Amino acid sequence: MKKAIYSAIAALALVSASAAQAVVVTYDYATPTDNSGKTSQLAGQSNVFVETFDRADGSGGITWTSNLVNVTTVSGGGLAFAQGSMNGVYAAPAGNTTNFAYGPALGSGVPNAEVNFNYAGLLGTLGTNASLNYFGLYYGSIDTFNDVKFYNANGDIIQTVTGTQLIDMFNGVSGGQQADSSNIYVNLFFSPAEQFTSFSFSTTAQAFEVDNLVVGYQVEVPEPASLALLGLGFAGLGFARRRNRK
Repeated sequence: MKKAIYSAIAALALVSASAAQAVVVTYDYATPTDNSGKTSQLAGQSNVFVETFDRADGSGGITWTSNLVNVTTVSGGGLAFAQGSMNGVYAAPAGNTTNFAYGPALGSGVPNAEVNFNYAGLLGTLGTNASLNYFGLYYGSIDTFNDVKFYNANGDIIQTVTGTQLIDMFNGVSGGQQADSSNIYVNLFFSPAEQFTSFSFSTTAQAFEVDNLVVGYQVEVPEPASLALLGLGFAGLGFARRRNRK
């Protein structure tokens, strides 16, 4: 599946309330052969699970069964699938000619959306108290009003990763539809205390566009210090920890 692998410009440790509870973020990616732009370097490993939003019949949609991944609309206009771009509604991630997910959905009549992906069913097949410690995502024309919220098994928010944070770390530009600096593959590696069961895409304006979603179980977490020795560098930034109920 991997055609070429590219190194990140930066690898950063995003530290929450204590140094022991950190999310390591990298922007490394592989170029897939299906013309979807960017994907995870980990795709193909047995402990990671990929959602391409490309059903076998060629249409867009969730490829996993609902008993493994339950996708629900929390609020707003919900999730939809498309190819290409529609002015004022969605834009394909740069270099992506396949189906991708976006929200809020065309025709919903609202400018916001939060959509939750719950992996409790999948985790139930992996063992008792299993949780996810890796999240990868091709984020298309990422905007400052796009967020990803991560929840534990109790429904508590354990992290919120904002579009602004990712754009600032990558020295990107909000909303650029073709620029490499605003069409980024984001890899998040969670510490044991921060592992998640579900997450939500959230946007307060039109729109979020995502593809090649990858989650992983017992994925080896890169050591920020080791990455720094490789010349990638790292920095500590504060992540607000909120204990809200979903």
